[in-house]
Amino acid sequence: MELFKQKIRWGAILGQVGLLLHVPAAMAAVSLLIALLFKEYFALTALGVTAASSFIIGQILFWTTKGSKKARLWDAMLIAALGWIMCSFIAAFPIYSIAKTLVNQGETFRLFEIYSVPINALFESFSGFTTTGFTMMQGEGTLPFILQWWRSLLQWIGGLGLVVFILALTHLNKEGYQLYYAEAHSEKMAKNITGTAHWTWGIYLMFTILGILLFKLAGMPIWEAVNHGMTVIATGGFTLSHSSFQGYSTLIKLIALFMMLMGAISFGIHFRVIRERDFLGIWKHWQLRLLFIFAFGGAALCILLNLWNGLYAYKMDTVFQWFSALTTCGFNTLDLQVLSPMLRLLLIIGMFVGGMTGSTVGGLKIRRVMRIFYGIVLRVFAITKSKEGHITKSFTQSSRNSTSEPPGLELSHSENDERLFTAGVLFTLWTSTLFFAWFLVLKWSPFGDGLDMLFELTSAMSNVGLTSGIVSPELATPAKWVFMGLMWVGRLEIIPALILLLTLPLTLKRSLTRGK
Repeated sequence: MELFKQKIRWGAILGQVGLLLHVPAAMAAVSLLIALLFKEYFALTALGVTAASSFIIGQILFWTTKGSKKARLWDAMLIAALGWIMCSFIAAFPIYSIAKTLVNQGETFRLFEIYSVPINALFESFSGFTTTGFTMMQGEGTLPFILQWWRSLLQWIGGLGLVVFILALTHLNKEGYQLYYAEAHSEKMAKNITGTAHWTWGIYLMFTILGILLFKLAGMPIWEAVNHGMTVIATGGFTLSHSSFQGYSTLIKLIALFMMLMGAISFGIHFRVIRERDFLGIWKHWQLRLLFIFAFGGAALCILLNLWNGLYAYKMDTVFQWFSALTTCGFNTLDLQVLSPMLRLLLIIGMFVGGMTGSTVGGLKIRRVMRIFYGIVLRVFAITKSKEGHITKSFTQSSRNSTSEPPGLELSHSENDERLFTAGVLFTLWTSTLFFAWFLVLKWSPFGDGLDMLFELTSAMSNVGLTSGIVSPELATPAKWVFMGLMWVGRLEIIPALILLLTLPLTLKRSLTRGK
């Protein structure tokens, strides 16, 4: 079997993971300036330890494996899977350490007590880096400025991905392409991967600044504008309070809708507008047209469903929730429990679909969903008169006692057919993982809240963060681990996580064989 012949280059893997560990090191170093700016000196130790330890470990891993063979695609998948886990664990330390320090100093604020529990700090870190937006921040009150900033920074960096950040600063060439692919990126904006990373970050930074300016001009305080400008373009969903966007004006909500939509559009489309001035040509892109159809058509359907169920209020809030679900941003403006079960199920569908490939959104993505529908169309058309010859010929030529699956399609093995196959595989993996997780966490679900639990799990796997109230500090610890696993799997789009799960027993088996 080919799987058992696969060679794993652990030297290259550890070296590249070491590079990725420089990301939380740089984040912590920059955040030291924020702590000094707001005179929150209690955070300096935690951030300093995070910056130093992450940098030192990263340097050791990188330089001690410098002479190793270059990573291949399988190795790149493992680098992405392991890198996201390790960076999330490291990024949890400042949250935990700062909260623990404040509790030890006599602070009785409940949020500090929540984050001084390691699993809650880790949950927040996973949610931040994967741009999911689930939070343990429950109840009234606000966090210190440094933790507000740290949570927003996690989502801003995670929005483009750890690999894109590293590629913008290094010249990995072929290995860079493999890592870029492993982190579920596909957009090309330059002749080499470094140029693509530079353009991606440039566009991302431009939209971040635009969001900050628009929020500020609409009346949002500057600190809130900075944080929300970072998290909205990342389609992350973290805000500075548990109430999310509930207290803001209609104008600010409309700006958030616009920025969420920009985050859900492929960076390749943005590139064509900014660099090539192709303002009209982009509308020929069928995925972009479908995004707008889903966004505005779904919003109208949400309003109609509300009216059908006798809920005549919350029209603006309902539209906001739909945009937030489809773009997988996770901002909310109302308690989702006031919505009908039909509308919550529609939001689940929106979260499952997501926006365009090549954007900052989660979910299965519009392109893959439409390929699934394309496969259905092909299967139906295969029964028509012009296509039936392939089926009937294959059936009559099979043996009399054959029990194999009857033929259905005659594929040409083209690139389009390969993408159709890939979309089908990802859809199967996605739904299987989601329903297996649903089966597991029903153990800790309040009785009768099966739909709400499916809502939460879809929100986790699609990296959305909308919640019906189940995700909270009181959620059972095993369920928190399941949710973190889903957030990680969803951000990596399953395949790197699956490769890691296949590699661990394979490596163990080889180690045991050599030890005999």
